[in-house]
Amino acid sequence: MTKIQLALTAAAFALTGLIGCNSSSTGGMTGTDNSFKVAAPTLPVMLKQGDKQTVKLTIDRGSGFQQTVKLDADAPKGLRVDFDKSTVKAGDAKEVAMSISADKDAAITDHVIKVTAKPETGAATTVDVKVTVSAVK
Repeated sequence: MTKIQLALTAAAFALTGLIGCNSSSTGGMTGTDNSFKVAAPTLPVMLKQGDKQTVKLTIDRGSGFQQTVKLDADAPKGLRVDFDKSTVKAGDAKEVAMSISADKDAAITDHVIKVTAKPETGAATTVDVKVTVSAVK
């Protein structure tokens, strides 16, 4: 690696440490390979009133986790959430598209959408998706 590549790699790791990872606690059968986590964007989703944006959630399955997972979102007033698929089967792609819409009169502030992932058996898990709504200029 060149010095520039090394410096960029070190900077990326440092930034990851500062920002952190936005991942849920373990769901399913915790402490086993029959478990899973859900990862969401680390940085807040920036929306203007009346806009819509799509983000990706990732279902990270343990090697033994073959259950269907149902996704549900609890959004604050003024925000709406739609999943491209709310039921994710073991053979499905691990990424799920989540569309977030802000009403034209959504509160101009920081919001949190709580996404719950519930397996057929075992523990459900949640991950927060942060949303910042700003005014249309």
